[in-house]
Amino acid sequence: MLHTIENEKLICTIESNGAEIRSLKNKATGVEYIWQIDNSIWGSSSPVLFPAIGKIKEDKVVFNGKEYAMPRHGIIRNNNQLRFEQYEVSKCAFTLTSSEETLKQYPFKFSFSVEFSLIENRLIMNYKVENRDSVPMPFAFGGHTAYACSFSENTKLSDYVIEFPTQLNLKADTLGASGLLSYYKREIMSNDEILPLSDTLFDDDALIFTNIEFDWIRLRKKNEKKGIVVQFTGYPHLALWSKPFADYVCIEPWLGLPDREDESTDLTQKPSFKTIDPNTIFSIAIETEIE
Repeated sequence: MLHTIENEKLICTIESNGAEIRSLKNKATGVEYIWQIDNSIWGSSSPVLFPAIGKIKEDKVVFNGKEYAMPRHGIIRNNNQLRFEQYEVSKCAFTLTSSEETLKQYPFKFSFSVEFSLIENRLIMNYKVENRDSVPMPFAFGGHTAYACSFSENTKLSDYVIEFPTQLNLKADTLGASGLLSYYKREIMSNDEILPLSDTLFDDDALIFTNIEFDWIRLRKKNEKKGIVVQFTGYPHLALWSKPFADYVCIEPWLGLPDREDESTDLTQKPSFKTIDPNTIFSIAIETEIE
């Protein structure tokens, strides 16, 4: 089911199944900033990744010697059990609380919520993870929003760039043939703070930048100064991804990483996961600013 929030500048539509953003539009111009799903290319627009990111080794996690089946990107994506709450015209939230079903996949009692709010020209997504169990709870979390790169006869992906706040020597971690994180690092050609996009940039899947020291990037046309700014304070990793020749780029702040090829399946031995104590709430946000 689709739910809508809006303010004087923006209107945003969210699908309750998985709490995926389906649309973010400028009310005055009608410009769409979220990629519109084409199932022949990709069947999502903004998956929420919890408590795992990407492919899990052997499609399972282990805790206290017991195995639990874990799907790609975790248990929020494609989940129709999230509870919806409309707080006001410009704010709503979706919450998943642990149940007998989730305990078959993730062995902890928890509450996970995402609150969407519109403030002026910004969409703020605030995520809260609550450990309701009696033991420390390891998890990963990430965003995966596909921002539209509108094409025309005169516009293609190579007309867009990613702008970073500082000059960087970009080296990206890569996924191996197994879909798991490899140790091969790919050097990415950039010009000062600018990463040019192209139809071949993502031929080898996502670009994953680990242990980053910046907290925002801008997606814009190369001949323009303004665009979409995504802010992600507190995230140690960032992924960029698109299907080849598709008219979108996913900007993915990550708290955690996909499993490495030689990584343990034991949840307590995943070095990139965050662990929170019992009866503790962890909060983190992603903000999209339309310039």
